Amino acid sequence: MTHGHADAIGALPYIISEVRAPVFGSPLTIELAKLFVKNNSSVKKFNNFHVIDRETEIEFQDAVITFFKTTHSIPESMGIVVGTKEGNIVYTGDFKCDQAARKYYQTDLGRLAEIGREGVLALLSDSANASSTEQTASAFEVGDEIANDIGSAEGRVIVAAVASNLVRIQQVFDAAAEYGRKVVLTGFDAENIVRTATRMKKIRLEDSQLFIKPKDMSRFADNELVILETGRMGEPIHGLQKMAIGRPRYVEIKEGDLVFIVTTPSIAQEALVARTENVIYRAGGTVKDITQDLRVTGHANGRDLQLMLNLLKPQYLFPIQGE
Repeated sequence: MTHGHADAIGALPYIISEVRAPVFGSPLTIELAKLFVKNNSSVKKFNNFHVIDRETEIEFQDAVITFFKTTHSIPESMGIVVGTKEGNIVYTGDFKCDQAARKYYQTDLGRLAEIGREGVLALLSDSANASSTEQTASAFEVGDEIANDIGSAEGRVIVAAVASNLVRIQQVFDAAAEYGRKVVLTGFDAENIVRTATRMKKIRLEDSQLFIKPKDMSRFADNELVILETGRMGEPIHGLQKMAIGRPRYVEIKEGDLVFIVTTPSIAQEALVARTENVIYRAGGTVKDITQDLRVTGHANGRDLQLMLNLLKPQYLFPIQGE
């Protein structure tokens, strides 16, 4: 498994219910995969997991599997190399290039060049953002933008993010701590994923008392709160809709709230996001989308893909996940 996002590990319970094969991944990816498996009754006792890193080699009769570090919006993302007599077959997983990436997010460019020198028969490359040549904002630029918006908000800040976009979650936590706000976790998977990443020291907390329960929100002023609504893929946006119309179990959006969408929605969700913004404004809140001011993505643009091609020099290219 290349990384711990739901679209990369979510099908694992269904696969191992058919084929009880060993599962390999980086430490964080394995821990997140275990959350999916244990929530599926048919495979919850499965425990054939194996932790790998960039030094790992898995030998088969006709191939040797190795790995390399990549930059994505979750720590410990890895690409996969299948070494064969005909040359390497390389799968990038989801990746982008960011020279300002933090330690757990850095691409191993030296290893990529080494793989290219060995000879690459085929490159299976993330191509979801291939049509773009726009400069993507670095992690530091996005972090500054999030901090500025949370710091200048006069009321509550309700942040919508995909739960496994840990680079964005970290930036929200950093901004909340910097401006003396407490964080309320809501949404599917939020606590499990954040707890797992924190335990493995892939998320760091400047304030050990940063989190509060929803029931304790009344003890704090509006300008002391960040409410983090998370989920998988489109779920944070659906959660915002329920907040705006006052559905039970959800925080109700009110006058003075800033709703901050910090994960770039897919093109398929543009209409959903527009409808959601309308109901938020009707409820008295305002909306800020991180993409209003910055180009933000976890996927390589055309120039990043050209760099990958130049490093690996493959004989054949298979675009992956490109619409």
